Amino acid sequence: MKHFSKLRLQNWRNFRDVDIRLRPRAFFIGPNASGKSNILDAFRFLHDIVSVGGGLAEAVRRRGGISKVRCLHGRIPSNVEIDVEITMDSSKWQYFLSFNQNKSEERPRIVREAVARNGATLLDRSAEQEKNDPLTLTQTHLEQIGTNRDFREVYNFFLEIRYSHIVPQIIRDSRRNVDDVEDPFGGDFLRRIHETPKKQRDARLRRMKDALAIAVPQFEDLSFEVDEGGKPHLAAAYRHWRKSPSKQREESFSDGTLRLLGLLWALGEKAGPLLLEEPELSLHDAVVAQIPSMLATMQRLSGRQVIVTTHSEALLSDAGVGTGEVHLLLSTVNGTEVRTAADIDIVKHLYEAGLSIGEAALPLVKPERVEQLSLFSPL
Repeated sequence: MKHFSKLRLQNWRNFRDVDIRLRPRAFFIGPNASGKSNILDAFRFLHDIVSVGGGLAEAVRRRGGISKVRCLHGRIPSNVEIDVEITMDSSKWQYFLSFNQNKSEERPRIVREAVARNGATLLDRSAEQEKNDPLTLTQTHLEQIGTNRDFREVYNFFLEIRYSHIVPQIIRDSRRNVDDVEDPFGGDFLRRIHETPKKQRDARLRRMKDALAIAVPQFEDLSFEVDEGGKPHLAAAYRHWRKSPSKQREESFSDGTLRLLGLLWALGEKAGPLLLEEPELSLHDAVVAQIPSMLATMQRLSGRQVIVTTHSEALLSDAGVGTGEVHLLLSTVNGTEVRTAADIDIVKHLYEAGLSIGEAALPLVKPERVEQLSLFSPL
């Protein structure tokens, strides 16, 4: 299995300095604005560097510039650093990137970029070494096919990272569908289904139909079709009092159905690490409670790593979720800290006493004085 086994962030978004050991399945929990999305965005950032039309400058631009990326709690030096360890079969890869940007500079510049395999250095470049040609520091060697030959495996691994956070309104509105652009919020969802080879697509839709038949009342069938204008659609049939089932296209699907479809499709993809942001949204707790088992089944079949952010106790109620897989985001005046549940005594003791990891860990990340919200008056 190929997976991220370590993530270290310095001066990244909410995080002044965190070092996280990762298992093939990881869950991040924390209060609102603690940085759960920004953890996932660190992996998305690496993907954006190597994606078509990407690169370091474009990855920073998409996030609003260096001031949006750099941690507000940062100190001098103010370099933004991402350091990851990747386990690939018998190899341990490490990719390190440090970058910065002054007000006088048009694009971010690399302070240091390094790649190692099993402890052997394959690349170690610094601003000091390339000060005579500073333009070279605006591009990583990772993003350049001509310079990443010795660590192309890292490039390919980052390229396969997939983030999924379906927004039902985007799928329903055909005007917001995108062509030839990757959109993790659902703008490319129907197109990706359309571009999947028919035999593979039909097999995946049959498995999705079986899952929907369990989760969605009166659901009977799921099919794929293309309209007269060439636009792809999903169609579902529902039982009712008439003899023939009622048929609807995706614009009439409920939020929960669309989110579940997005999750089921993502689980069937054969790619790299899968990043899921709050997959419990719009779903019944009984369905949410089955997601960890669904993820475990996917991993047995595909070997994909999955990294999840969640607020849901139902999702973390699965007995198979261990303390080493759950990471707590704790907000402080010096930025967000990250602690693994296995390293927190009270969580370990409660878990060993029979509580689920959700029951043991989620109370530690609820907002302080949250009960006082009940006293809020709009007048």
